[in-house]
Amino acid sequence: MSGLSLPGGIDLAKVCLGTEWAEHEEEFGKWILFEACTLYESWAEKVCSDLFPANVAERHAKSLQFPSRVTKSGNPTGYTVAIDAANASASTLMIAEFFPTLKTSKLNRWSTVQDHLIAYRFFKECRNSFIHSDGIASQHLIDAQALLSSAQAQVPQPFRHKFALPTLIIGTPIVLELKDCILFATVVRLLICTFDAALCVSRASEAVLEKRLRSFKTKNGSLLNLPSDPIKRGQRVKRLLAAARIPEPVNLVNVVTWMEDRGVIR
Repeated sequence: MSGLSLPGGIDLAKVCLGTEWAEHEEEFGKWILFEACTLYESWAEKVCSDLFPANVAERHAKSLQFPSRVTKSGNPTGYTVAIDAANASASTLMIAEFFPTLKTSKLNRWSTVQDHLIAYRFFKECRNSFIHSDGIASQHLIDAQALLSSAQAQVPQPFRHKFALPTLIIGTPIVLELKDCILFATVVRLLICTFDAALCVSRASEAVLEKRLRSFKTKNGSLLNLPSDPIKRGQRVKRLLAAARIPEPVNLVNVVTWMEDRGVIR
């Protein structure tokens, strides 16, 4: 109980006896908060760099972190900017074969994505406050919490479980409940699944699809030869799609034809 002498060693007396459980929960919550924000930011940056030109990819990645609104000058901002850009150059293959499956996923929250982004913004502002303002509540943060409180007061409720949202007071430390941080991590997961579906319609998604398939189709650098029998050929392609973690298409024959045309299979 005297503590480990190694650098960074754990002082068990302090951790187990000298620290109240509420303090541990607060630290766990902050860790979840930081990790969830980093996860979502990293995902948005990666997917936008895959789908959009370099000169706009960063801007679209940021827009996916904000609810939709219209500025005083009438310009839209927020996630719809990135979604509209993806739809501006859409893929017939992706819309017909993969979007329907992703759209109907139980994790898709398109109907309440605005509310989920309002939740994201509140917790992201909490994280920013911990980094830049020593975790002290500001009026901006209180306003963000008010928006979230209003969102979850709707009928029907947009979230599966309500956030507790302890009262914030300007100039005092932010209070976060561990349960709220866990729910926030779920919000991030749902946003990723929702925008995966909404963005997959982009023509650039075909290149991502082809790259992923090619990473599984090669053996010793050679093209993958499939059986000539249509049934066996389809079964092999279905296994290939599953191995590449690609959703099952609406019409497998159309995807097989596309893969043949691209030279992915022969």
